[in-house]
Amino acid sequence: MVTKSGKRHAASTSHLVALSDLLQDTRSDPARLFEHGLALLVKAFGVDQALLTRVTHLGHEVVWWASAPRTPMTGIFEAPEKGFCPHVIANPDRPLTIKDAAADPRWRKAAGHLEFGIRAYAGVALKLGDRAHGTLCVQHHAPHTFTRSELALLRTMGHLMTRTLESENLKQELQASLYALELSSAVVEDSALLSPRCGLPNRRYLDIWLRSTLFMARRRQEPMALALWSQPLLSGTKGRLTKVAGHLRGEDLLVELSADQYLLLLPHTTESGAVLLLNRLRETLGTHPAGATLWLPDGKDMTMKSALRRVAKAFTEANREGLALLWNHG
Repeated sequence: MVTKSGKRHAASTSHLVALSDLLQDTRSDPARLFEHGLALLVKAFGVDQALLTRVTHLGHEVVWWASAPRTPMTGIFEAPEKGFCPHVIANPDRPLTIKDAAADPRWRKAAGHLEFGIRAYAGVALKLGDRAHGTLCVQHHAPHTFTRSELALLRTMGHLMTRTLESENLKQELQASLYALELSSAVVEDSALLSPRCGLPNRRYLDIWLRSTLFMARRRQEPMALALWSQPLLSGTKGRLTKVAGHLRGEDLLVELSADQYLLLLPHTTESGAVLLLNRLRETLGTHPAGATLWLPDGKDMTMKSALRRVAKAFTEANREGLALLWNHG
């Protein structure tokens, strides 16, 4: 007969073996550590998802994730601030564990439960110095009692990913500085990176911008939404375009692709998120038939050529059919 203590010991030993294997397999590749480490948590805990988040000047952001088979993506990826991670950030010195949010008076009305259906949750803060810069968490649609060995694994994985993120952040900042220097040098050497007609960045600027964006898009393995439309440069249009460009999110870009034709690029944005942003733009620019598509950088389309063909085709069909927005899913 196997006792409860024996089962707990076996689970703990299994977790340690899995963690040791993970370190051997990913010690030279941070991306593989995040990918395989989160997948290990999903499998070891038997939960729906594991998330790695960080806090930037733009707010909470999901950096990496892993999901169990046939687990649908939820709005938590677009709005992690509505989940339980902000509570972990606010109290970084102790893990947050929720066995069943539906039965817990403290959490039953939380957005993470009501909007995303999260009932069980466990998360730890990722601290650099005295500040919490992100979280590592697991979440599940049904009640789940987290064992000591599971929480020990979560804390250990959190420490490991904190150190890795610290190193990656330094490399990322250096890479961003190099691209910024390259872009600044290009502006000094070539003033033709902005359209003299509308004042927006042009196609040459886009080519330089893509180099840094491609680095992050490939690392995150996230889609970028593209939208293309045309509108004549009438009186007041230039000012409205400038206003819209000034209110975009930090990583977004609006360029003049050709005369009277504009391309909006939205990194790590889903179709639903792009629709929301385009609706906001129409409040300033008015409604013009637009085509849209998603681009996921991979070996088949590293330079966005296929995505540009798709969005151009969608734009043509939207104009022909008089549609405000038409998606081409390839």
